[in-house]
Amino acid sequence: MKIVLLVDGGRPAPQALTAYCEAVGFRLIKITPTEGGWQKLLPEAFGVMLLLPAWGSGAYLDSSCLWQHFLADQYPHLRLLMTSYEQVDYVNHLDLLRLADYDAAWWQQTQETHITEELPYFTGIDLSEKLKRFFAGHGDDSVVAVLSRIRLVVQMASRELQKMQTPYSEIYADLVKPAQLANKWREWRNRWINYYPLFEHTPLAGKLEQIALLTEGMEHWMLAGGKEQEPLANGMILQVLNDMREQLQQIEKQYVVQKLSHTYR
Repeated sequence: MKIVLLVDGGRPAPQALTAYCEAVGFRLIKITPTEGGWQKLLPEAFGVMLLLPAWGSGAYLDSSCLWQHFLADQYPHLRLLMTSYEQVDYVNHLDLLRLADYDAAWWQQTQETHITEELPYFTGIDLSEKLKRFFAGHGDDSVVAVLSRIRLVVQMASRELQKMQTPYSEIYADLVKPAQLANKWREWRNRWINYYPLFEHTPLAGKLEQIALLTEGMEHWMLAGGKEQEPLANGMILQVLNDMREQLQQIEKQYVVQKLSHTYR
């Protein structure tokens, strides 16, 4: 029996879907993108199935473009299958209200990701567009821009402290305190909270989860306005910010900057 990895999008998969898939020779295995290990199942899988639209932050979400991007880049011979209650005329789409119409031959006619035609429209917020705003270099939607401003202050303060041996009392009075790090951090957190939950059911959820864990290590220092010298002196704050930036750069390179051979929506 072939394996299909199911991303249920925050909603239970209908029992009829599981029963139908088993009847035609496919076993659904639910994966949770925020948890590790699911990518190890991809080499042996027939494809990934999305239950659309996904649900998160009180809104319907369309994650299909991000999954298409991920599979085309990493596993081009897998199928991206989509199932919903919508009437969508698309080669890789299963209508949940008409499962009896799809026999075993239908599965063999589905297209692998590297040759899949342009994705259709599905109900919900297009998360690929949300991700572009996440990385925008300006404007109220940019999460990364706020983090960059925080990192610049920390980088300058670290250099003064570690290389120039400037007393921290002077660095704090002249640079850190005027920068109002607590306010900048709250701004970052507010924007992060608006975006982070939206991507829970996407292939980049794991990296975002890692970033969320990193932030916990310096939350106290930031909200205290950077008054403590030691976390800056031992390099912890700058290291965490650098790790966060590295994770974000990897996401941006793979999902925003990188150009694929297909243009999706």
